[in-house]
Parts: sequence; structure tokens; C-alpha cells
Amino acid sequence: MQKKIRVHVIGKQIYPEGHEDLQESTAEGMYYERNGDFYVVYKESGIGSEGMEGVTTFISIKDGLVTLNRKGAIDFKQEFKTGELKRSIYTTGYGKLWLSVMPHKVETDLTVHGGRISLEYDLFVDNNLVSYNVLLLNIKEDLPL
Repeated sequence: MQKKIRVHVIGKQIYPEGHEDLQESTAEGMYYERNGDFYVVYKESGIGSEGMEGVTTFISIKDGLVTLNRKGAIDFKQEFKTGELKRSIYTTGYGKLWLSVMPHKVETDLTVHGGRISLEYDLFVDNNLVSYNVLLLNIKEDLPL
């Protein structure tokens, strides 16, 4: 059964030159479990999601593999599995980029009521290291008042 949720997303990039960027956003979405796998769907909106308005994010969690799909103004699918280099194509209205991630940490703590997803990974563009990234998603069931 699908549940209404609130997703709080915190993203941090640490660049080789030493500076850091931090983004936070919150969105409403849907969450469900099927055969032991979890799925999160939400639309990017609000503060912290500049340039992502109208993009729908789909996340699936299955057997230690987190798959992130984005559709809309951008088209992107990225997989995260600890210690496995994964390549993808990031498509925007301005063109395409080859992205790769090398996850150092992929942790999920989910129940039918929500939970958290924690990712730490190196991000590469065209095989060049861009940043070390931390992505944390807190998923909470949106209970009626």
C-alpha cells in the first residue's frame, strides 16, 4: 500500500580544492514496499531544488542497491552499491554528461513507515574527480492531523 510521505534531503559536496556546498530540500511524495523492496517517489520543489523544479525522482532500494532515477527537465539514472563504480548519462536540455560514482557507503534503514537512506561517494564527470558527496534522505510517513 502506498503511503504519503515527506522526504527531507540533505546533500553535501566536498571539492578537492577544499570548499564545500550544502543543499537541503523537503518534498512530499509516495512510499511503498513490495516483496521486501522499497520505493520512494517525489517531485522536486521548493527551496534547495533550484533548477530541478518539475523533476520527478524515483528511488528503489533492493538488496543493498540504491537506484536513483530522475525524469523531467533532466533525465538521469544512477546506481549506488558499495565499492562498485557505476557509470551513467546525465541528460539536460543543454546536453549530456558522463557521470560515474564510486560509493564508499550505501546504508538504508527502512520500514513500512519510512526511514533513511545514506550515501557517501566520489563523483566523476568524464572520468575526472569532481567531488566527494554525502546524500542523506529522511523519509517520514505524512500522518494526517
